[in-house]
Amino acid sequence: MKVLFASSEIHPLIKTGGLADVAGALPIALRAKNIDVKLIMPAYSGILEKLPPVQSRRNLGNPFSVGDLILLETHLPDSDTPIYLVQCQSLFEREGGPYLDSHGNDFADNDIRFAAFSWVCAMITQYGHLIDWQPDILHLNDWQTGFAAAYLAAWRLEHPPVVTTVHNLRYNGSFPIEQFDRVRLPHDLLNLHGMEFYGRYSALKAGLVYADAITTVSPTYANEILTPTYGDGLDGTLKAVRHKLFGVLNGVDYNEWSPSIDPYIHTHYDLHSIDQKLYNKLALQRENGLPESPEAPVFGVVSRLTEQKGLDLIPDAIESALEKGAMFILLGSGDKVLEQQYLALQERYPDQVSIRIGYDEAYSHRLQAGIDMLLIPSRFEPCGLTQLYALKYGTLPIVRSTGGLADTVFEEGQHANGFVFQHANTEDLKSAIERSLVAFNDLEGWRIKQIQAMSQDHSWDRATATWINLYQSLLNA
Repeated sequence: MKVLFASSEIHPLIKTGGLADVAGALPIALRAKNIDVKLIMPAYSGILEKLPPVQSRRNLGNPFSVGDLILLETHLPDSDTPIYLVQCQSLFEREGGPYLDSHGNDFADNDIRFAAFSWVCAMITQYGHLIDWQPDILHLNDWQTGFAAAYLAAWRLEHPPVVTTVHNLRYNGSFPIEQFDRVRLPHDLLNLHGMEFYGRYSALKAGLVYADAITTVSPTYANEILTPTYGDGLDGTLKAVRHKLFGVLNGVDYNEWSPSIDPYIHTHYDLHSIDQKLYNKLALQRENGLPESPEAPVFGVVSRLTEQKGLDLIPDAIESALEKGAMFILLGSGDKVLEQQYLALQERYPDQVSIRIGYDEAYSHRLQAGIDMLLIPSRFEPCGLTQLYALKYGTLPIVRSTGGLADTVFEEGQHANGFVFQHANTEDLKSAIERSLVAFNDLEGWRIKQIQAMSQDHSWDRATATWINLYQSLLNA
């Protein structure tokens, strides 16, 4: 079985969120199960420097009048996983991130940029002879690849099945209707049952309506997005295609995230040596200029600072715990108002709070290993990966019951591995924090929760069987 896996970001090449982690791990896990997976991604500035030498180049022409689209072939570093890069200097080689300029604004031509990328994905799926390799499945991810499903539909030729995975429905890739001609698609796709989206047009909606299967990254999120509360305007579309909607929980690459081998943390430990986790806590306190205190419960956050993540709830909810001697360590960036609120909290509690604005991959590992509880009070959370990392590190998550958080963190019963609250408000979060403090002081009960957390298997090996069955069902159909 041959699968072309299309993503706008792939770890370790470029990353803005969980999509990159999935794209960097799932294809490798599938290849370990003898699925012939090849990746495809735009050739952003600096990407080629991170990869082995290019093995082949193919010029696919200039269909968008922005410069030639060049398809480069190489493979991921330290892996035999093949990757194609779509090179176009005017579209992808620029300052900023993959979607935003250096001032944090969306690139004005994101529609053309990702339409061109998607067009290449569709072309080599439809015409495998271009690369001497014919995909059996095209696996799309989020809005940046959704145009590919539209091109395949517009060409009206028999083509391989298309899977679209939604990592976050809120980012729908919608653009002004006046720009539709820029993406070189026929107007008969621009209707209520096609790409039209509240007077605009949406690349993600194209990926939904023209796919043969739609997946989300957790079973609970798959149900939530059928409702107006979580559907972000696409719940009606999703209800119409619910027969092809599935929830497949993300996995974790334990080669990257495992305290027994993690190269970034102070002291290695595992299920049978959880006591060694304490040395990571002391090292984290030292690193942040906080008093070394084994007894002080340490809460942490590793997140984008957005309202979606519920990060506006924490400053008020955490204060009572700080008054009782707890500590709080945060790594993240995003909303400037939230950043200032957290920096103000640090000013009020300089010996208990450490705030680091930005992102540091190595530090995020040390934080997960060193804290006692990870706060994830999300208003919605398609899957969430940080809670899965935390579980492996014996760090107990405090989560709101939504999406993938509801599928992986439990406060009661034989699988109890964290703390759960229901409503996205300060009072419910504060109550969960208070319950965690009581549990933290029960050493035996705390250790039982840690063992349960670290025993759970959220590896990609577990998830690959589901993916292979889904791919095979599409081919059989």
